[in-house]
Amino acid sequence: MSKIDMNYQEIDGLKVPSIQISNNSEDDRPLGKYGRMALEFLKEQNPQRFMILKMDGTLMEIMHKVQEEAVEKIEHITQEMLKTEPMPKTEDIMEKTKHLNSLKSVAEEIVLNEVVYKVR
Repeated sequence: MSKIDMNYQEIDGLKVPSIQISNNSEDDRPLGKYGRMALEFLKEQNPQRFMILKMDGTLMEIMHKVQEEAVEKIEHITQEMLKTEPMPKTEDIMEKTKHLNSLKSVAEEIVLNEVVYKVR
């Protein structure tokens, strides 16, 4: 059997392996809302896959991709919905904001089911 070369750090008198959750230094940037939701979903619903991705070093890379995809899809769906349900022709800013927020809510619900809450 071959020996695995691994770095360890000492915590409270115990040697613990130093495991990175990303192989890419760019993945140190903070996760957005949807990336955090996807991370929590994966951790709770599929802990084995979560650990595999974590040990593989691709967890944060995948979560950042989920974040980017979710934001892009919400924007795209909102723009498509604005074509079928255009902004109200009024001077009332609150009415326009309410309309846009309701469209974004629907788009977010779609993206949560299609992108965020999906096992990777």
